[in-house]
Amino acid sequence: MEDFEKIENKIKEMTTHNIVAKKKSPISSIALSLAGIVIIFLGSSKIVSNDIMEMSFMSVGAIAGLYGLAKLLIVAQKESVDYVYEPTNKKLKSHKIYINANDRIKMDKFIQNNDYSMLQSIGKEVSSGNMLHLFGTDDGEIFVFQMAEYVPHTFVPASPVVVLRNNEAKNMLEFINKK
Repeated sequence: MEDFEKIENKIKEMTTHNIVAKKKSPISSIALSLAGIVIIFLGSSKIVSNDIMEMSFMSVGAIAGLYGLAKLLIVAQKESVDYVYEPTNKKLKSHKIYINANDRIKMDKFIQNNDYSMLQSIGKEVSSGNMLHLFGTDDGEIFVFQMAEYVPHTFVPASPVVVLRNNEAKNMLEFINKK
């Protein structure tokens, strides 16, 4: 079995494919935390005369404030980035699709031949030892994917990272949206 680099590591260096990492903005997290503080203040002030409403305001404010703080801590981490396709400035979303074990050979042939026209023939599963890990735009402009297989306790890369554009990327988008 070959050793392939994980898609999460490979996508960080895909500037030649116009994919760049942009740090997430903490503005929404800060705004949510501040809104929580304001709601707590409103609940504790004498504006609300009912005890039940006062507790409701304080509870909602505390939940909003804590959620905003948790989001802020996550965004503040060094690894917290969004991958963006520069020509369209659209964010790449991560998808994990489990494929039928019988279709794994087909998928390997698609990758080997660089032909994804028959992608719709691949069967999806709820859970499987074969996973297709993708990053792509919502409009199907670009997809970056890699096959992974389950080895006890984790999925490991089972193919090189592949970049799809144009019709091939549209085929992948149709495959993702297929029920």
